Amino acid sequence: MAGNKNSGRSEFQPTDEDREKVRVLKACGMSNVGIADVIGVSEPTLRKHFSLELDRATAKVRAELLMARYRSAMGGNVSAQNKMIEQVAAVDAQAKRAPEKQEKKPKLGKKEEQKAAAQAIGGKFAPPSPPKLVVDNR
Repeated sequence: MAGNKNSGRSEFQPTDEDREKVRVLKACGMSNVGIADVIGVSEPTLRKHFSLELDRATAKVRAELLMARYRSAMGGNVSAQNKMIEQVAAVDAQAKRAPEKQEKKPKLGKKEEQKAAAQAIGGKFAPPSPPKLVVDNR
């Protein structure tokens, strides 16, 4: 009977309710072991079947909550409207406060640093500037 197809436990089949539960629990900070206990599976099974939910839980739950608040605000809920105004103002202020990320310059090696330093020399040790041409022969 060891090789029988019908032996052993059948493979776990996640439901939409399980997926939602994993998303919410992970977004609220619960560990994978705790979530696996709640769902009733092992942690490897949790990672196998719910990897997408575990990776994107916080973003999806936050987006769903923001959309629910938005719908409520557009429906006339004054508290939701005030909260949306606060949130939009906070995001706008944060964008103004933090300058856009500039591209990081690649880290230079010792020789490149020395060459750049030599070219950036100023003052009395700087090489003389080339003479200005009066006539442009282009």
